[in-house]
Amino acid sequence: MNATLEPRPIQASQGASFADVFASLVQDGLDYRCSRTTEARFSAFGLKERLTLTEFDWGFNPELPKKELFELVSGKFIREGEDAVLIRSPGTGKSHIAKR
Repeated sequence: MNATLEPRPIQASQGASFADVFASLVQDGLDYRCSRTTEARFSAFGLKERLTLTEFDWGFNPELPKKELFELVSGKFIREGEDAVLIRSPGTGKSHIAKR
């Protein structure tokens, strides 16, 4: 929160309520904790790449179901208590997708 404290008075001076400014500060803290947790997990699992689907080369395999893969990465299946299995031939990008 301290790192983003400086711009908050400006936000308040532009008409934001105390609740809005305070909510922004709390969100800043939560975002920081989330990013630290993510970094710790990447380190613990030895993953050096920070890959995203926006950087994925969809031309590599045009048969990949783009919509379904974006839904998979959203984590919806976890929230719904379901499993996800990636099944394709070797060299089609399963491991690449799983890292995202």
